Amino acid sequence: MTADPNDSAGEQPCDYRTLLPDDASDHDKGVVEGGLTAEEQDWLRQQRREWELRSGGERRSAEDLVSGHSIDVVPARWVNFDRCPPFDADASSRLSLSRGAVTDVARQCRERELWLPLLVTSFAWGWGSRGFGPARLRWVLNGKAGLPGLPTSEIEKRLAAAVDALDRRGAGAAYQLLFGTGRISAFGPAFFTKFLYFAGRTDKARCPALILDARLARQMRGFWQGRAYEPYALNGRSARWLWQGPRWSPRRYQIYLAFMSRAAAQLSVSGERWTSELVELLLFRRNLGDRPGDVVT
Repeated sequence: MTADPNDSAGEQPCDYRTLLPDDASDHDKGVVEGGLTAEEQDWLRQQRREWELRSGGERRSAEDLVSGHSIDVVPARWVNFDRCPPFDADASSRLSLSRGAVTDVARQCRERELWLPLLVTSFAWGWGSRGFGPARLRWVLNGKAGLPGLPTSEIEKRLAAAVDALDRRGAGAAYQLLFGTGRISAFGPAFFTKFLYFAGRTDKARCPALILDARLARQMRGFWQGRAYEPYALNGRSARWLWQGPRWSPRRYQIYLAFMSRAAAQLSVSGERWTSELVELLLFRRNLGDRPGDVVT
């Protein structure tokens, strides 16, 4: 499957203050409002330049850079899932699946009002070529350890409700639904935020949903740890506790969105346009210890 990165949804400017929970602690408010340090901003700009070099060497828009980000998958491991459009049983041993291609699937799902294909495709993209992915997906679709899963119709209903919440009330509301009353067994935040992220890329009218998984949570922990001696943090909880997963609370997800929105706005002040999904991509692709403030554990 091919995708035109220029056709991806552009992110509208988001004010981090509209995303930050009203009851956020002084610690969280202080980190979010303070945003990135000058050193951290320079580090991210450097990562963007490096990513542009890897992507052809020319200056490119934030949307192009994100849409072109690809993960290698092994199609033969996913063809038994009949709701995974990009994969062909006759495909080569590996397929480079881009964010733009997964967004194409999300766009088709919107047209058909059927969301299971995006669940499967975003799940495959998230796992890449790692061996345990298909088994985990079967837990979501069929149940685990002798416990039956939800009927396919109910999974579809809950996914549609989450997308409706995303469209009408934003990423925080959609997260809260899949975290709570709309929960799907074995489908936790690390993967349902991928589903929400791609569903949201087809709509330009709203602040985006962002992926939050263990790797990005560790990056957030690094930012919070780097501010541990600021006055606003002295009575706050430890960064390790705040970003402990794997089920981050809806409130923690809102704080994450606010921080990433604040970071994108800071980086855009220089005149070069940034989006929070580009910040997410650059933070995800680097190992801990590669940027100022990271704590290697």
